[in-house]
Amino acid sequence: MVFLAQIIGFCAIIIWTYSVQHKSQNKILFFQFLANLMYGVEYFLLNAFPAVAMNLSSSLRCLLFYNKRKNNEEIPKLWLIFFLLLTLFLGIITFDNVISIIPIIITLFYTLSSWMKDTKWCRIVFLVCAFIWIYYNYKVKAYVSIIGNGMEIISGVISLIRFEKKEN
Repeated sequence: MVFLAQIIGFCAIIIWTYSVQHKSQNKILFFQFLANLMYGVEYFLLNAFPAVAMNLSSSLRCLLFYNKRKNNEEIPKLWLIFFLLLTLFLGIITFDNVISIIPIIITLFYTLSSWMKDTKWCRIVFLVCAFIWIYYNYKVKAYVSIIGNGMEIISGVISLIRFEKKEN
């Protein structure tokens, strides 16, 4: 199961890294929906249930936010509040040790950043969270995902530089 988890994690890495290279938040959300589903499976196979819950709720959030953005609709604050509360609720019921706080905090930041329209802030949050994921992934033996976190960091920096140049 650990080997399969690493393979699924690798596929999720590719999709997540690809997601931040898009200018459109809608495309970012779509690819992160797919990546979060795969990360959820990876963490399930590694028995890291707090991360499973966070990735599955993130998948749902990305899908719903994607559909709203696709139709050029605003994402209501009520949805933001719902997903923040859902994250906290799932965090409480899946809490098993201090390390399990990490995916909860990261998911709260992801939720806030994906609600905002500014893709620059999304990229900054993704970049910071990638650093934090490294520690968590090490603790739960998601070793391939650590490599992916490094790729996310590189991809995030590249996308920040690339889109900053286009805006100036």
